[in-house]
Amino acid sequence: MKNLAVFVDSKNGQISESSKRLLDLSSSWLVQNGLEGIYVYGFEEQSSDSFNSFSSIKQYIHITIPGLVNNNQVIAPLLEDIKQKEIGQFFYVKSLLVDSIAAFFAESLSIPLVSNVLKLAKVSDGYQLTKSIFSGKATLTTEINNNSFIAAFNKSFTFETTSQAGNSAISQAVIALGTDAQNKLIENYPLTGAIPLPDAAIVVGAGRGFKDPSNWGIVEDLAKELGAATACSKPVSDLNWRPHHEHVGQTGVKIAPKLYIACGISGAIQHLAGVNGSRKIVVINNDPEAPFFKHADYGIVGDVFDVLPRLLNKLKSH
Repeated sequence: MKNLAVFVDSKNGQISESSKRLLDLSSSWLVQNGLEGIYVYGFEEQSSDSFNSFSSIKQYIHITIPGLVNNNQVIAPLLEDIKQKEIGQFFYVKSLLVDSIAAFFAESLSIPLVSNVLKLAKVSDGYQLTKSIFSGKATLTTEINNNSFIAAFNKSFTFETTSQAGNSAISQAVIALGTDAQNKLIENYPLTGAIPLPDAAIVVGAGRGFKDPSNWGIVEDLAKELGAATACSKPVSDLNWRPHHEHVGQTGVKIAPKLYIACGISGAIQHLAGVNGSRKIVVINNDPEAPFFKHADYGIVGDVFDVLPRLLNKLKSH
């Protein structure tokens, strides 16, 4: 197999930042491992200009999904395209939609799938992958000796780039997945919010320390001032104070922003599992013994109803 497939996430035609980083990694990987080209797959229409800064991309393929991805027959048109293009390696940043497709790929093509990949390297007998395990509390390095594999990258993955020239205009194609007569997709409910939580560079998270959903205004104001997304702890979403797609943690969304500001969150291990990929963590809590302080880069002991307005006023004055 001589080509590489990269599945990208996008919203309103804009490729996510984590997917752009993955395209950078893929361009470098291609050169280092003697592969010929990259085929990019996504679920929205894209302008060819979206890929001008990335090298070796042969084509962008827009996948349309008329129903649910729940069996091998549904993805049969995509599998046939993969085989025709002689694609042996598949990269994507973890997402629910691509997870479901990748699982069927692994079964249908009889190739290994490695999840939560942080690093990837070529070794003499195959490939070495370092992955996050135990909800981010440890890492595992494994080797596979199959030239074909699927790598689902954790959003906090790292890589070394090699300088590459940009790409000229690429061709585009459309693939429609099949349908399953036993299941029917009735309606989609797109998630709202100007900044998608998994791709936000800055996230402001809040917990039960805010006491009531009516107090959330200061959190949203701070996020707006910082150009950040908002998040919450599991108890908050369980109480329906905030929508469930804002729940960050082991059973919710896992994030890896440049900055995570945790306000009124004690720091239970389940929440930490969702945010430990953050580059910097700031904790604001009135309990100096809160477990979150042990994992923070910076900590402020104080009442969120006192600290946040002062912080917001300071930001507005600059």
